[in-house]
Amino acid sequence: MKSIKTFFRKNRKWLTLFTVASSLFMILLDGNVVNLAIPKILVDFNATIAQMEWVNNAYLLTFAVFLITLGRLGDSFGRKKFFMGGLVLFVVGSFLCGYSQNVTQLVLLRVIQGIGGAAMMPATLSLLVANFKKKERGIAFGVWGAVAGLAIVLGPIIGGYLTDNGLGSGINSFLGIRELWRYVFYVNIPVGIVAFLFATLIPESMDTTKKHSIDFLGIILSASSIFLLTFGFIEGQKYGWLHPNDQFVLFGKEVVFTNIGNIGAIPVIFLFSIILGIIFVIYESRGISDPLVDLGLFKKRNFSVGSFSGAVLSFAMMGAFFLLPLYLEIVLGFSAIKAGITILPLAIAIMISAPVAGRLSDKIGAKYFIIAGMAVMAIGFYLLGFLKVNTTESELILPFVVTGLGIGLSMSPLANITLLDIPESEAGGASGVFSTTRQIGSVMGIAILGAFLQTQIATNIDKNLQTIQGLPVDTRQAIVDVTKKGNYLNQQAAVETQLKADMEKAIKAEIQKAMAASSAQTNKFLDPRLAAKAQAEAVAALQKKLLAKFQKIGNEIGTQSKQSFTDSIDVTVKIASLIALFGAVSAFAFKNRRV
Repeated sequence: MKSIKTFFRKNRKWLTLFTVASSLFMILLDGNVVNLAIPKILVDFNATIAQMEWVNNAYLLTFAVFLITLGRLGDSFGRKKFFMGGLVLFVVGSFLCGYSQNVTQLVLLRVIQGIGGAAMMPATLSLLVANFKKKERGIAFGVWGAVAGLAIVLGPIIGGYLTDNGLGSGINSFLGIRELWRYVFYVNIPVGIVAFLFATLIPESMDTTKKHSIDFLGIILSASSIFLLTFGFIEGQKYGWLHPNDQFVLFGKEVVFTNIGNIGAIPVIFLFSIILGIIFVIYESRGISDPLVDLGLFKKRNFSVGSFSGAVLSFAMMGAFFLLPLYLEIVLGFSAIKAGITILPLAIAIMISAPVAGRLSDKIGAKYFIIAGMAVMAIGFYLLGFLKVNTTESELILPFVVTGLGIGLSMSPLANITLLDIPESEAGGASGVFSTTRQIGSVMGIAILGAFLQTQIATNIDKNLQTIQGLPVDTRQAIVDVTKKGNYLNQQAAVETQLKADMEKAIKAEIQKAMAASSAQTNKFLDPRLAAKAQAEAVAALQKKLLAKFQKIGNEIGTQSKQSFTDSIDVTVKIASLIALFGAVSAFAFKNRRV
């Protein structure tokens, strides 16, 4: 027993790294696996698409809002305590989400998960800062970055498999779980339990230099500003970035006072977010005894540059990651599992390059790894900007590997150099700020690149559909309208409904016209039965001809829709490439440091 305790004491930093890495994997995995379960949850709960959006948004918003606050409180009262408390809350929230009986319960319980994740996330960085010497942090952050990349990419594979198969028919039957999407939440329970057991062996760390108080006003101002900013980016496409697209709804209730003239709710929300953010900065800079965010952190050049570069990196990375599964599943027709497997070269490249970059950055300095990594990532995204409707899996390997190498080269050195000059006493608050900027960058990347993609799709599809001969005007307009509303994934059902109505209308009109034209000809049959038979044969032949015509039109619609989507993806991914290149340029502002 004594030898076991001695082993853990000597290897506590590696134990900390293992615990932090497994918990980080769980947090980031949860943000990806749920997406694959959304369609089935929608059916099982008979929910609306708007309600299902909040299954993700409730977690995302809560996570972003509480990162700074809980990271700072972890500094004050113990990072290990907040990490373990967040872990318990996350696991309990996961169990309750899996047991939820309706969509309202699920949304509320996702908030619990979000709070737990927000308590854990800053600690995953601050505990590494506290337990690893500066010269050792490169490899620690390298593993952290590799795990982050792995979780992001493996999410579709694990989520798709669990949603389709659960744990196998035998275990599913034994556990009495018929709605297999519940496993995407239950999977967190064993991972969380193992992480909790190992976390008990991690040494506690906190800021012992002074007694801290809670900055309640700072918490309220920062949380409100971040909430409004994040909410605006998430809902901007739905409600309109400038002019209102739809009636603004909050908690199921229409809100009528948010519009100012012809200006919609989203610009108003952004305005309030900016105002509250300015008030927060002014308040925090007035020399209060224990501010939520020490603005002096931003006087450290590398922290300021790193926070900005982290947001840029996450903007490009998460924006592109959001787009690629859509292309693989919608255009190439891959299943969720196959799409995830196709992206595996990207994950493997991250796993290989991140630890190596982290280790070497300790000796060489992180600055040039970040510049090179984001430049390589930009090249990878550029190569992905030449996708076709018939791109093969083998053609995707090179751009995926290049992109993964770039992400791995930049991710872990970025965390290292950003927090390198931060005192251990401020590690939690600084980690919270850094994580928050990255989270906001992710939200902006998904929202802005997603909105750009949607605009491109609407434009391209309107143009390409005009090339289809014989396409009814009503059908074309129905496709364009549903695309502009952002419901591209529901386009097929809308198209089929409209095309069926147009087909029935056209067939009926053509048959009536043909019958009227041939009525005189049928008089030559003395036997009425022969006349009726001839007319029925004529109608059947006409129906067959018209059905073939509309089937061809339907096939052409599918082809042009896929082409429009592919063209739009190509342009959008190239925008992500430019953003990554901008990040590489911004990284020149780092002050290079060798540990």
